[in-house]
Amino acid sequence: MGKKNKKRGTKRVDKLTGTSGKDIFWGLKGDDVLTTFEGNDKVYGGKGDDVITTGIGMDKAWGGKGKDLFVTEDGGEGHVKIMDFEVGDRIQFCGCANTRKEQRGKNVWIIKGDDVKAVIKGVDADDIEVDYTGRMITLMTPAADPLA
Repeated sequence: MGKKNKKRGTKRVDKLTGTSGKDIFWGLKGDDVLTTFEGNDKVYGGKGDDVITTGIGMDKAWGGKGKDLFVTEDGGEGHVKIMDFEVGDRIQFCGCANTRKEQRGKNVWIIKGDDVKAVIKGVDADDIEVDYTGRMITLMTPAADPLA
């Protein structure tokens, strides 16, 4: 693996691209495009409708405020752990028939065959909508409890 690489965006739209090392990105404001490659990376989108694409490695991603798109690469080793998946955020993935969601504790795991593609922290599987034809995962607003 290469060296640690830190990149910080601006108030504008930024396009930050990682290395084969351990990357740490801060998108700050704007509709940023943040792309990692190899390594165990950390990505902070910040404000704006960001696109965060993760590669090989055990990455952690925070989209921040805005309607963010997390893209998981098909193939490769490792997965992304999405730390703040919120209503309006989406995950794009390989829409293969053998892709499924599983509730494991307080997290939802997105699994293709035997390969973990994403872990969504603090979300209930019943609140996740998976569109296999459109290769998209979205978080729905939880239904109101009629007894509340």
